[in-house]
Amino acid sequence: MNKRTAIILIDALGCDMTEYHGFRPKTLPHRTRLKTVLGFSQAALTSIFTGSAPDAHGLWLMYSFTSGRSPFGILRGLRPFGGTDRLWVRDLLGWKLSRIDRISAYYSLYAIPGEVLERLDLPARKSMFDRLGGGNRRSIIDQAYDEGEVFIRDYNTPEEKAFDELESALESGETLFHLVYTAGLDSDLHRHGSMDEAIDSRLTNYSRRIDTIVARFPDVRFAVLGDHGMCDVTDHIDLMKAVEATGLRIPQDFIPFYDSTMARFRIFGEGAAELLSEVLRSIPGGRLLKSEELNSLGVYFPGSVYGDLIFLCEPGTIILPSFMGSDPVKGMHGYHPSASCMDSVMFSSEEFDGNEAPITGIAGFLLPGFRGGRSRG
Repeated sequence: MNKRTAIILIDALGCDMTEYHGFRPKTLPHRTRLKTVLGFSQAALTSIFTGSAPDAHGLWLMYSFTSGRSPFGILRGLRPFGGTDRLWVRDLLGWKLSRIDRISAYYSLYAIPGEVLERLDLPARKSMFDRLGGGNRRSIIDQAYDEGEVFIRDYNTPEEKAFDELESALESGETLFHLVYTAGLDSDLHRHGSMDEAIDSRLTNYSRRIDTIVARFPDVRFAVLGDHGMCDVTDHIDLMKAVEATGLRIPQDFIPFYDSTMARFRIFGEGAAELLSEVLRSIPGGRLLKSEELNSLGVYFPGSVYGDLIFLCEPGTIILPSFMGSDPVKGMHGYHPSASCMDSVMFSSEEFDGNEAPITGIAGFLLPGFRGGRSRG
C-alpha cells in the first residue's frame, strides 16, 4: 500500500435501495453491484475484509452450538436466582465474557432463553475491526496494521463524529489506511423499511458528507460500500409454535436457534431430525437448506457447529417471535444471496474490473497488494 486509502462502509447500503432513492456520490464515478453472502453482518463484513467465504474464515453467525464448554455455562448455576432477563445476570455475563474469556467481538444476548444460551458459543472472539479479527483468515486490517499506522472508527463512534475525525485524519496526512463503519442506515431500515423518507434523509446526509470529503482530498483512493442489502418485510411465520407442537424437548432432543430469517437446530434425540424436518417442510414462507446448497454458498460446516438442520425464510418473511424479539420490523436482511434486495453496492474513485462482484472478491481492490491466507492467530 503506497497510496492513501479511505474506505467508508455503510451497513445495509443496498443496491436496489440506492437506485430507488437516487443515492450516488457525485465525486465517485465508478459503481459496482456487490453480491453478499448468506448470513448477517458478521459474515458479510468478515468476508469483505478477508476475501474469503464464511466456511473459510469460520465466522458465519454470531452464535454457534458448542460441543464442549460454553462461555455462558455459568447460567446453569444461576438458574435458582434469575434468568437472562435479569439485569444483574446480564451484567455478570458481560463482565465474565470481557474479563475472563477476553471477548472483544460484538455480541448481544437478545431474547435467547437461558437453557439455550448456556449451550451456545461465540465464534468471534476479537473485534473484526482489530488485528486478528478475521477468524481463520488474514484480513486487510491485519495487513494495514503491518504496514503502518491505521485510522479505524466502528459502531462505537457516532457517525457524524466518525466523519469529522476521518476528515481530520486525512488532513493530517500521517496515516495510509482509513476505515469508517456506520450502522445508522441499517437501524433506520429495520425501523422504517427501504422507501421511507427517513432513509432518503440519511442517504442525502451521507452523500453530502462523502462528496465534501472526497473533493477535499483528490489524491486519496476512496471506496464507499455496504455489506448487504435490506428487504422490506411483508409477512411473518410463527416457527417456534410449530416446533413446540412436536413435543420434542430442549436439550434432550434438540437445541434451537431462532434468528430473524433463519432457524437452526442441533439434533440429539433419536427421530428428532426426521420429525423436525417434516414439520419445517410443511411451513410456507421458507425451506430447509440441503448440504449441497450450503456448500455452494460457502457456509457448509461439518460437525454441526452451526446446526444440523437450517431453515431459511423467503425474502420478505421473518420468524416472529424469534430470539431477536417479538416486535415486528419493516426491513430485514439475512436472506438468500440470490435475492436482488440482498445485493449491496460499491462506489469508488478508481475503476473496479467489472460491473458486478462477490463481496469475497474485493479485498485486493480495497487494499492493493493484499495478501490473504491463514490467520496467525
